[in-house]
Amino acid sequence: MNNDQIGSVLYSWEAPEFIVSQEGGGRGVNIAMAIVLLGLLAWAIWARQWVAAALVGMGGLAIYLLRTSQPRVFTHSLTDAGVLVGKKFYPYGKLRSFWLVLDGNVRVLNLLPSRKFGLALTLQLGDASIDKVRDALSGKLPEDASRGEDPIDKVGRMLKF
Repeated sequence: MNNDQIGSVLYSWEAPEFIVSQEGGGRGVNIAMAIVLLGLLAWAIWARQWVAAALVGMGGLAIYLLRTSQPRVFTHSLTDAGVLVGKKFYPYGKLRSFWLVLDGNVRVLNLLPSRKFGLALTLQLGDASIDKVRDALSGKLPEDASRGEDPIDKVGRMLKF
């Protein structure tokens, strides 16, 4: 992708793809999850519910990978023509709106795609200036201040993912 398609950079910052919960690495939480998953797996095998056993096993693997993975660090850039996340470019024409979530340790920029069933793109703000992000996006996308944190993100934080 060349610079003509991306446009000139208005504001840029680096941030991890997700925030690692400092309090979530507790051994007790891991043991409790393992006991619940092993109990469900034992029940599924005893009841000869092979599909359920496979789903519990895959769910356990997914939880393990989520709790042990380290985030990649991306450079986020707001440009004249769109949003650049690492090497992936999202033109403003394919985005409908944006909103900021600033709640305690949660500092994210959400971008809603214009596709009907598209998932919101969540960018961690890290140490980025909220005013500079808002200024760079003003005039490009409408801000939807009525929206808050995605429910799935809330559940993930509650479970310390």
